[in-house]
Amino acid sequence: MYPITTGTAIKMIILEEDMLQYINKYKYLVVFPDKRTELFKSLRDIQNAVSIDSSTISKKLSQGENMFTAKGNDFIFYIRQL
Repeated sequence: MYPITTGTAIKMIILEEDMLQYINKYKYLVVFPDKRTELFKSLRDIQNAVSIDSSTISKKLSQGENMFTAKGNDFIFYIRQL
């Protein structure tokens, strides 16, 4: 997900234009409880990764909330719309 890959070689982003083009593909940043970060294109993708309903995420984001806890555990996720 992070570096651009072409075959077996990893192509690093070295131009600002390429970085902007890469980042603009994604709409959401998620910080997981293990401090790992990931970019997502949709709330449905996030829903599948964190087990929090996409409508709940949408509602809380629209109210300015960024901290989420999945039902059934105490793990906290930080979700931010880019």
